[in-house]
Amino acid sequence: MEPDRRPGPSAYKFLLTDADLVHLRSVISMEVADPNRVFPLFYWRRRVARFLEAQHLLPAQLAAASSLLDMIESADPDVRPLAKAS
Repeated sequence: MEPDRRPGPSAYKFLLTDADLVHLRSVISMEVADPNRVFPLFYWRRRVARFLEAQHLLPAQLAAASSLLDMIESADPDVRPLAKAS
């Protein structure tokens, strides 16, 4: 059987991932603080979870995404915590 020779994520993909994380952090921090949220917190939780499932993340990016989940979960005690990768 031949080894998988498909290229992994490019440096550009990692830059886009960083930009997505920065955007999510700014939006989620505003949404968490606002009692009149535009979107409910479960929307943001699901969006971060899908981001984690779909992306190849570097350790720092994984930590940033985990902190976003922590921010959401601390703002809404009714949100069931997701299992986190260690």
